Amino acid sequence: MGHDLSKFVDPIVVVINAVVEKESNDTKGLPSRRITTIAPNYNSGELDSSLDVSTLISTLLEDAERKLKSKDYTAYVSLLQRTSNLGSAFAAAKLGSLYLHGLQGSSASKESSFKDIILPNYELSARNYFLALKLINLINYTLWDMNLILEVFIGITELYRYQLDRESDFELWDDGITILKQFDSTLNESQFIRFQTHENNQIRKACRVHILFNLANTKELDRDFVDALRIYQDCENIGLTSISFSADKLIKKSHTKVRLLQKNLEKGIPNVLPICVQCDFEPKSTKEIWKLLVCAKCQRVACCSRQCLQLHIANDH
Repeated sequence: MGHDLSKFVDPIVVVINAVVEKESNDTKGLPSRRITTIAPNYNSGELDSSLDVSTLISTLLEDAERKLKSKDYTAYVSLLQRTSNLGSAFAAAKLGSLYLHGLQGSSASKESSFKDIILPNYELSARNYFLALKLINLINYTLWDMNLILEVFIGITELYRYQLDRESDFELWDDGITILKQFDSTLNESQFIRFQTHENNQIRKACRVHILFNLANTKELDRDFVDALRIYQDCENIGLTSISFSADKLIKKSHTKVRLLQKNLEKGIPNVLPICVQCDFEPKSTKEIWKLLVCAKCQRVACCSRQCLQLHIANDH
């Protein structure tokens, strides 16, 4: 993902001061006030229990980098998970990328053990990417790593476009869409924009391109073509960023989507008077026109609801 683990320290760590019960003899006497999800594993003696969370995270990331270089992928994943549990958005993003693409040593063969191979797991990838965004959202935006955020959005876009299924993964899909909307709101705030450097503003635009494309794609899959068209147009209007190849590709893709949707919408508009034949309701927008129900028997009139359609059929057919 373009970062050197051994040099990275999260700008801020989510810390919950909590008192936890002693779970085993191994954790007896260890301080419990720096616990988030699970307690750090100090059993091996390699970690000093007196370390604060930020120092501990840095130490775990350095250990993870060493495990990666030695191709001990099981230990590498375990260390990233522990670091993520301590509140590291960077570690969560690394896990998202790892489960998206998988990991296999160059010397892997049929005789290689499973610990030499990490297979892709798209659900875990999505959950870790979403966790990374949640952790980042808890940080003051003045400390946000915009490059890391863009990498997360690039991974999420790949999942939405090619790996997740709108029907079978709908809960996970919708959870992610909610998070993307929250981020888009922040990225579009005038105060946030004023704070950013020119380069970070270009990255911000690239992030918004990814967000809007995924929102539009979701609307299109849900057959809400009017809203999909509008959001694709918003995405297209951001313009080329010149800083992100992936975002600029989505801009061009949005342009194509806009033309296709406009053409299909124009073709599909019913050739009937857009007024309810039963109650005289007249739509005020294209979206409302698309909600009209055309009578299947005569195909000459439209109704605003199933109740009106039933009355029309009962009275006129």
